[in-house]
Amino acid sequence: MPRACLRRPAGPPARPARAAFLAVLVAFAASAPGLADQQPEPQPPAAAGAPIALPEGVDLSSPRATFATYFDAMAAWNRTRAAREKERALACFDLSEAPSLREELGWKAARNLKFFLDRVQVVDLDALPEQVDGDYYLYGRWDQGEISLTRSPEGLWRFSRRTVEDLDRLAASVVGRPVLEGIASTVPRTLADVIRARLAPSLLERSFLLENWQWFGLLLIALLGAVVERVVRALVLAWLRRLLDVSKAPLKGEAIDGFRRPLGLLAMAIVWSLTLGLLDLPFAAYKVLLVAVRVVLGASAVWALYKLVDVLAEYFASKAAKTQTRMDDLLVPLFRRALKVAVVAFGVLFVAQNLDVDVTSLLAGISIGGVAFALAAKDTVENLFGSVTVLIDRPFQIGDWVQIGDIDGTVVEVGLRSTRIRTFYNSLITVPNSTLVKATVDNLGAREYRRIKCMISVQYDTPAEKIEAFCEGIRELIRRHPYTRKDYYMVYLNQFAASSLDILLYCFVRTPDWPTELRERHRLFLDIVRLAHRLGIDFAFPTQTLHVATVPPGAAPAGPHVVETGTMRIPAPPDAEQAVQLGRREADALFSSAWKSPDQPPVDMNDPDRIPPV
Repeated sequence: MPRACLRRPAGPPARPARAAFLAVLVAFAASAPGLADQQPEPQPPAAAGAPIALPEGVDLSSPRATFATYFDAMAAWNRTRAAREKERALACFDLSEAPSLREELGWKAARNLKFFLDRVQVVDLDALPEQVDGDYYLYGRWDQGEISLTRSPEGLWRFSRRTVEDLDRLAASVVGRPVLEGIASTVPRTLADVIRARLAPSLLERSFLLENWQWFGLLLIALLGAVVERVVRALVLAWLRRLLDVSKAPLKGEAIDGFRRPLGLLAMAIVWSLTLGLLDLPFAAYKVLLVAVRVVLGASAVWALYKLVDVLAEYFASKAAKTQTRMDDLLVPLFRRALKVAVVAFGVLFVAQNLDVDVTSLLAGISIGGVAFALAAKDTVENLFGSVTVLIDRPFQIGDWVQIGDIDGTVVEVGLRSTRIRTFYNSLITVPNSTLVKATVDNLGAREYRRIKCMISVQYDTPAEKIEAFCEGIRELIRRHPYTRKDYYMVYLNQFAASSLDILLYCFVRTPDWPTELRERHRLFLDIVRLAHRLGIDFAFPTQTLHVATVPPGAAPAGPHVVETGTMRIPAPPDAEQAVQLGRREADALFSSAWKSPDQPPVDMNDPDRIPPV
């Protein structure tokens, strides 16, 4: 590069309009350190942070070395457009104030510095010092700002943070000036340069910090982002519908819509992030808008992941509903909540890191206060371990009928903190999981068999042979019923009640749920009623009957008692063996219905009385 003696000409005379603009710009960025202070006091060294490994070929040992590295990197990037050369140039600037925006703000500063120096003076590297007393070196000061370097605690010289902020105004002050003779400019023309060259002067004027055309550009970017958001939402909807057609998963519309919205917002934020740098905005405005876009980008990404958990949970819940086991019905909502907690936790850290919050110090503070946090969240931790215990011990599953103390109902959901039980009067009870660890859980839904125990009362005038036939007929009904337990049942005349002879019915049905139990109980009882009718047995009820027997003189005694069977009456059997055979024969006659086949399904509440053909 051609070199000349170090010259520091005075900057161009300040114009009133430019002075007014500078005043507004200073007010806008008053929070930036050193922006409102125009005194030639040296800046303090940059705060020590996480050291950034220097790229290969970067020498920041002195102001001269920093200038040489910067000029060499810009020239090499102009020739090759290599990312390595761009990184070398960025390493020459102190960007520790906004590390998350390092690339965007640093490259803007690198372009502005070269643009300004190419039109103001030729830098003589030999005139720059190799050794400097102190941590601050002032290269030059103009009305619009200064170019200075500061030394970091690691001994590296970089262009100062104040210079990074001032370069935007310094570059704007030389717009329209030609490049100095003997200098080959290495600053490529940007889209903003092309636009400025073709716009009317009225659009180049500044209104409230920005040029007029930049306001129109921001509006255009906002509209472009809105259009992309709508297109992405439509594409996601079409993709999900195609996926649902292939997988046959019945996802709810709320889950799909909830997933589409954050994805559209994420696409909008990406468009804003990619196009905002094309407008060549002032440093302060560019920094504020970049931070805002990064916040929207991070929040929408976290939101999209949060809603994606809902979509995946709905999908796996539909798959779990088709399996025989109900353990997966319990796991899906549990993992759903755990994943949501993890997404929110990591999302907060991600957004905080994008806002340049020291996440390491934040986590260290949380660990220091871990004891106090654990004491404050003692119940929450107990509930969390309670959910783990429920998951490991599996005292119940989703849909089980349980009794926990005074609580009686069906388990509908197991969460990280609590378990929800729907009572039989349709209220929803929330039980802390820590209670389940200590409580006695009676899982009625886990029963393999469900007991039927009742007394069948018949009248006192029923002959013993009829009672024997009736009991054996009921036993045969139990043996032939498709849902009853065949290896353990009892049907016997059990007691003499005040107004009846009571037959004990004690048996079990093997049904998966309560509705199916009620259906099969109903069918068994109806068969018992039909059997009693066929045998001519009348059921007793609490009454008192006075019998007065009058036998006329010379009348013959009454004949043998008869039994009415359907439309015919048959004599009572003379002995017990014939009574047993009669009971079995009459019970067998009842098993002509199709529903008594052994492969009947459980109750379908949408069609509880449906009986498939045999």
